Amino acid sequence: MKLSVWKKAAILGAAVVLTAGVFAGCGNSQQAESAKSANGKTPVKTLISSNEPPLNWKDEDGKLHGYEYEILLEVNKKLKDYTLDIDAVPDETVDVMMESGEAKVAAGGYYSNKQRQEQFLLPENPIGASSLMIYVRKGEASKYSNLEDVVNAHLKLVPFSPNGGAFRIMTEWNNAHGNPLPEIPVQADFSQTERLKGLASGQFDALITPNNLGVLDHATKLGIEIETVKEPVKVNKTYVLVNKNEEKLAQEINEALGELRQDGTLAKISEKYYKDDLFKLLKD
Repeated sequence: MKLSVWKKAAILGAAVVLTAGVFAGCGNSQQAESAKSANGKTPVKTLISSNEPPLNWKDEDGKLHGYEYEILLEVNKKLKDYTLDIDAVPDETVDVMMESGEAKVAAGGYYSNKQRQEQFLLPENPIGASSLMIYVRKGEASKYSNLEDVVNAHLKLVPFSPNGGAFRIMTEWNNAHGNPLPEIPVQADFSQTERLKGLASGQFDALITPNNLGVLDHATKLGIEIETVKEPVKVNKTYVLVNKNEEKLAQEINEALGELRQDGTLAKISEKYYKDDLFKLLKD
């Protein structure tokens, strides 16, 4: 499910107005895009989510933080011809500005799928890894081994974001297993806090979400006790998205990510934000 046409148009219109204001008196947007920064590199508009800690977020003072944000700063140090100009905006704004070409790079825990492969370039080297996990109330995880057990027990699932990778993975799983779920619940603009409170209250019985969004820490801050079902639904690499026309930029980002993984920088940043090396989840 996608954003409605009118909503996309409204967000895109606002983005266009903002861009026009920024570059007024400096020539057209193409000239601005090709302009060189003080160090002789081409600035590239790069977006992350403003409210997905510990992945990425912007605090009350407008300062950026997060696992992917720190990695992008390290990538910046290695890029030869570009400088990533990073900002954090709401998820729906990221989607629209990347689709329109207003932004050239985005990071947000993105899985690879057919649609993204068609729309964007995904550098081969991942920026991270994510397990899609099942979370239940404390004391209940031992009842289930995997997603099939949860579905067979007819647990009420917390609704998924209609635009999220978790919903796509659940849809694929359901189709591959003969559609045991007559309907996969979805709800837009449903925050992690609301999801966790719904799970704690008994409104829902299981929350299926990526483990790189800090759900356990968030639950602890809310005073909610949850635990994970042992077997993940799926382990995924996560990728940076790059504009389809920016092959040279994508190649430089790919090389930088490869070097950062090899020298241990990615593992170090992962341990800082997740107390573990997410790359250990991967088999390659």
